[in-house]
Amino acid sequence: MILGLIIFRGFVYRLSVKYNEVGTRPEIEITNERLIEKIQNASAGKRIGANEIVKIACKVTSKELRFSTSQVSHDPNQLINTHRANCVGYSAMFNSIANYLIEVNGLSDEIRAEHKIGQLEFLGFNLHSIFDDPFFSDHDFNEIKVLNTGEVISVDPSVSDYLWISRISK
Repeated sequence: MILGLIIFRGFVYRLSVKYNEVGTRPEIEITNERLIEKIQNASAGKRIGANEIVKIACKVTSKELRFSTSQVSHDPNQLINTHRANCVGYSAMFNSIANYLIEVNGLSDEIRAEHKIGQLEFLGFNLHSIFDDPFFSDHDFNEIKVLNTGEVISVDPSVSDYLWISRISK
């Protein structure tokens, strides 16, 4: 049973946890040369499309960040040095990397990356309603939209890092 949950963790997670969008956050442009170099190294020689953008953004984000419940920056240009982030920082880093890749590969008319603010429901129950702490008032995630097909890839970079679940359900 436990082995089955481990193997099918993504399916079980998507079936039981839903993300309801309640807002968006603005993109933060990447200006840090170290972060740009890491993105370029991770994307070198790859054919860049929506799925590859998700893979690269998740890989760099998870390699560079560790989750923190402390008050921390959410600016990727600072996170590359501090390596500590909460869900806002994870999603900001992911989103900035995705948008950087979209821009440098000339895909702005084809793919859009958005940083979303959401609330999590577990089997229809709003998890945020049980906490009084503002830290738990919402949870950030990301969407990659392929404009010509309407495909939407939803990703929670912090869940991807710690549970190895690459896609979520909205």
